[in-house]
Amino acid sequence: MESTKVKNEVHIFKNLFKKHYKETQLILPQDLALREVALQPIDGNYYVRHLAFETEKQLIEYITHVHIPKHLYYSSAKYKDPGNQIMNEKMWLGSDLVFDIDANEILQCKDKVVEITFCKKCGYTATGESSERLCPLCGSEVAKFEHVEPQCLKLAFEYLKNLVDIIESDFGFSTYKASFSGNRGFHLIVELPNPHDTIDVESRRELVSYIALSDAYKKIIKNVYVANKNRKGSAYPLPRICDGGIRRRIAKALLKRVADAKLKEFLLNCLDKIESGKLKELLDILVNNIDDILNEVAVPIDSKVTIDVTHLVRIPNSLNGKTGWKAFLIKDLTNFELQYHEVSLEGVTELFKIKILVDLPTITVIDRVFKIRRGDIIELEYAYASYFVFKGVAELLTIVR
Repeated sequence: MESTKVKNEVHIFKNLFKKHYKETQLILPQDLALREVALQPIDGNYYVRHLAFETEKQLIEYITHVHIPKHLYYSSAKYKDPGNQIMNEKMWLGSDLVFDIDANEILQCKDKVVEITFCKKCGYTATGESSERLCPLCGSEVAKFEHVEPQCLKLAFEYLKNLVDIIESDFGFSTYKASFSGNRGFHLIVELPNPHDTIDVESRRELVSYIALSDAYKKIIKNVYVANKNRKGSAYPLPRICDGGIRRRIAKALLKRVADAKLKEFLLNCLDKIESGKLKELLDILVNNIDDILNEVAVPIDSKVTIDVTHLVRIPNSLNGKTGWKAFLIKDLTNFELQYHEVSLEGVTELFKIKILVDLPTITVIDRVFKIRRGDIIELEYAYASYFVFKGVAELLTIVR
């Protein structure tokens, strides 16, 4: 009986995903023929890798007739022979610069992430991080549920904006794609021109240290300003917006904490000279807020993703199998508000009847607050229902037409 339910659920989502891929336009690199394509089928727990396609049409034909993907990726790397199953024989030509910002990894959101270990069979739950593999009550295998609140996604978006500012202002790169991952964060794909696309792992590691502000960077900055605060006659220049690099980033964060008009003008580089007393006031603000300022200008990127020259990138407009949501391209980098129509499947208006498998605390999914208990049977629009089903805390019973 249980197996029949699972097969029915997979069949329903398989048809919905297939329809999506037939009708959507995937955001693919112009040099698709040089990229490895990889996917996890919606009806399997394995990955299909080392695929290569000359055109988008060939790719769509494959993912709608051979393997309908639960997750769909292309390689950040460009290869002479992307379909070769031996990595060392693909003949690497260069790689994009890829960044991943996850809301659950942001310092300010660590205590706002909902983490639950649960047992589908008996309903056992435990909150917080857990290494348990088996249920202490019935011995069945346990599952994990993780949820990030929308306000943390908005904070992650602010860091994405900071990252784009660094990419444009500090490195001079202007060809990039920003996208919502379809789950808990954002991706930025910077399409590097030659010869920049051939920078090696160590160079990318240095970029990560600069963008994320490694402990070494933070120590140097603190030594410069905090150690000099009480030295008589210290004239180390305070950061200003016109400065390059980290000093510019610090000045932008400092500007938010300054109320005095003259100090604002100084930071914005509208004043060439300013009284020493004002400079002392500005230094005090910087020193007293140094940790908060450094945390603000340090962008919490996943270092492993950026360093890896063979990283697989989630394709924008594909579906994320952890939520059933669309990973959409962000066209407006001024503001972000997670909206139902952007993550849902186009044209799907039916309600989905689901059964909740575990007690959950009050959480907000997109724009709706939920307080649900084990055994509840509810009817929801696609994006809300798919979230609970693909997160493993609900099962799909039927579609209400």
